[in-house]
Amino acid sequence: MRYLTSKATVLIAMLIAAGLLPPNMAAAQQDVAAAQPQALASPTPAFQPGTIANNDSIFIDGKNFTVTPGRAKGSVSTQIKSLGARDLGPGAIVFRSGEKLYIVSAPLHLANAHDQAGGDVYATVTQVDQPNRIKIQYDAPKNADLQTVYRRLIDRRFLERIQQILSPLRLPEDLNIKTTECGVMNAWYRRENSLPTVTICYELLKTISQSMPKETTPDGISPMDAVVGQAVWLVLHETGHAVFDIFDVPIFGHSEDAADNFATYVMLHFGKQQAWRWINGAAWAWRGYVADYRTNPVIREELAGFASNHGQPQERFYDLIAWLMAPIL
Repeated sequence: MRYLTSKATVLIAMLIAAGLLPPNMAAAQQDVAAAQPQALASPTPAFQPGTIANNDSIFIDGKNFTVTPGRAKGSVSTQIKSLGARDLGPGAIVFRSGEKLYIVSAPLHLANAHDQAGGDVYATVTQVDQPNRIKIQYDAPKNADLQTVYRRLIDRRFLERIQQILSPLRLPEDLNIKTTECGVMNAWYRRENSLPTVTICYELLKTISQSMPKETTPDGISPMDAVVGQAVWLVLHETGHAVFDIFDVPIFGHSEDAADNFATYVMLHFGKQQAWRWINGAAWAWRGYVADYRTNPVIREELAGFASNHGQPQERFYDLIAWLMAPIL
């Protein structure tokens, strides 16, 4: 759990000024279990705080502004995953402004924490990092030429395996990883409707599958290692961008180099043999640029090649190999 930043401090002040939080947050929230966000600074006599019993629910209609209680027929614990539900954390405040409803995380008082001035410290629900926050999504392509790649990914549970690899990441918000048809060979990270999203294009994955070696190379790189290594490294590279954004990590240098290093570092934890195979497989993408280095050690490059935000192919190849050799040396 991270302490409240200056932005969250401003948020508390704004909520208190708006009458959506009581002036004394410490008194209102003694600990996590007892945290009950108040929607009004001074509740009217008719207002009676209540509780939600186990398996109970509340539906808030965003159009009619009605609040309807409900109760599950059985235990809801088995439905949490299928519904895509997540832990609310210390609490939340729902309020109406005009014809819209809004929700804001309720700051939680950290009983034993104090700032440098000795004052109280608060944390919001978005600052409580949690594991298992990777969401996955296979978008069906319209192009018939991409159906084989799409079906192969699903059959081999590619994104499910990525989800498992990244499950230990303790994130303050969900991260969505999806494969989709893009019309171009690419992959990227950006926020879509505020949700951190990694997008991997079927066109790029198809190209990877078509460029694999026809047989195991003298260096021991099998066709499957080349395909899986490149695909996994690609997703982890974009995930690196996501992690830097989510945690607001300052990058002193090229962000693409940092994402390359993030991907390779994660793969080094797959175990010695698997890391060796898959990182070598990932490097296969740029092997063609250095394959004839003995007979052709001098390269000529157009100036436009240095305008990319990515490193040169030769540089990325040797960086991967250097990461791979470092633990051995």
